[in-house]
Amino acid sequence: RKISGGTVSEAGKAARDTMLGLLKTCSKLGISYYQFLGDRFAVPGITAVAPLPTLVSLAKA
Repeated sequence: RKISGGTVSEAGKAARDTMLGLLKTCSKLGISYYQFLGDRFAVPGITAVAPLPTLVSLAKA
């Protein structure tokens, strides 16, 4: 039976969980998820975003 929104494989589940975790982290840090991904994938015209460990350290300070 097909369940809407589900994944087909364990790799798909892991990818979805990673993506949602990153989305939540970006939200907590107040940065754009799409800008973060754009920077990591070297999309032209995207403003640079610091590495996540740096952003987390700055948020704790």
